[in-house]
Amino acid sequence: MSQPPENSARDTPKKANLLQVIWIVVSGFFMIGRNRDYGPGAPKISPAQLVVVAVAGAVLFVVGLITLVSFITK
Repeated sequence: MSQPPENSARDTPKKANLLQVIWIVVSGFFMIGRNRDYGPGAPKISPAQLVVVAVAGAVLFVVGLITLVSFITK
């Protein structure tokens, strides 16, 4: 019996869309996630996508904290 080729088209991960990248970054911030987000079948993420979404998420988080603290202290 012959085995299928190791690099078949169905085994190659798809490129991640924006929502998938956001979900992976948010799950990384809060240290939650599933194996499929990080395992061999995970979508392919470029370093630029990861950095942009992570920086934007960090900025939104800090701005949200500052807004919350200023709202509470008034």
